[in-house]
Amino acid sequence: MKQIVEFLMNSDQMDIGLAVVDSEARILWLNTTMNTWYSVTPEEEFPAHSAIQAIVGQVLQDKKNYPGVLVQEKLDGKVRSMIAYVYPQLKGECFVLMADIQDFQQYVQLQCEKERRETIGHMAAGTANIILNPLAVIKGTLQLLEKNLKNHVSVLQFAASPPHQKMAGYFKLLDEQVQTLDKALQRFLLFGKPSEWKFAPVSVLSFLQEWVPDIQVQALEKTVRFALEYPERNGFVFGHPKLLRAALQEIIDNALDASPPGSVLTLRTHITDNHIQIIVRDQGAGIPKDLQPRIITPFVTSKPDAIGFGLSFSYAMIEKMGGTLNIDSSDAGTSVIVQLPTFTGTT
Repeated sequence: MKQIVEFLMNSDQMDIGLAVVDSEARILWLNTTMNTWYSVTPEEEFPAHSAIQAIVGQVLQDKKNYPGVLVQEKLDGKVRSMIAYVYPQLKGECFVLMADIQDFQQYVQLQCEKERRETIGHMAAGTANIILNPLAVIKGTLQLLEKNLKNHVSVLQFAASPPHQKMAGYFKLLDEQVQTLDKALQRFLLFGKPSEWKFAPVSVLSFLQEWVPDIQVQALEKTVRFALEYPERNGFVFGHPKLLRAALQEIIDNALDASPPGSVLTLRTHITDNHIQIIVRDQGAGIPKDLQPRIITPFVTSKPDAIGFGLSFSYAMIEKMGGTLNIDSSDAGTSVIVQLPTFTGTT
């Protein structure tokens, strides 16, 4: 009920249709909205195929209230989600109220999704905190073991001996896996507590100059060609460079995973007085159509070996900085469009 009241108080798009019908189901009076929806006038009945006509007939027969009946009406060639309130009156007439709740349903869905992301964020941050401490101990212990081993064996012997070379490989592998876990847990921590970071103006050109070389290395390792389009001018984002980089890096990682060898990965940045747009475009097979509406939902993924946290993390971080993230995907590839407000000196 609270959500309904909040929406009605703040929305200027809620359409309400009103009508009064007599005991024969003929319309005595209706407002403009009801007339527009059903193309009827006084002395007529609602269309025979309409849900509201069926409800009115039932109310006249049963002589009892039908409050809050959810119906689907086909109006103007479109199916609308509506809620109907029909009440019998003392003189055999009926009062009819119809409300188009399409916008309200979208509003509730957005609120539920927001609450879901916040809940997952708190759980992710809490879980990350629990695991990070023992992971740090494991990392430190591995470093001590490697150091002690090298202290007892000469550097020359360590490098030349096959058993020691194999041991060095094991240490390297373990360190890489620990780093991978640490990176994932740090991402969970950011997802749950981005508000703890102090935002400040971030220069887009400086940010790109620092970040782009790492992308070039990644693309080279994947044998993917990397095309970069720098903005014609500089601009500033009000946020935090670490959050921005983490959010965009997830998008780059996904794009590289989807890119076949020899394809092109494009990073394009466009800056205006009002917004900064960053577009990542790959030439992969695209996101399956059934997943596209839900792909930014946590734990939804098209990859069998992934947990589906990357794009939802990026979406949450960009949203915290006042921006939006949209996805356009087809068989020819996927574009992820990030748009952030240009910082002008006021927040």
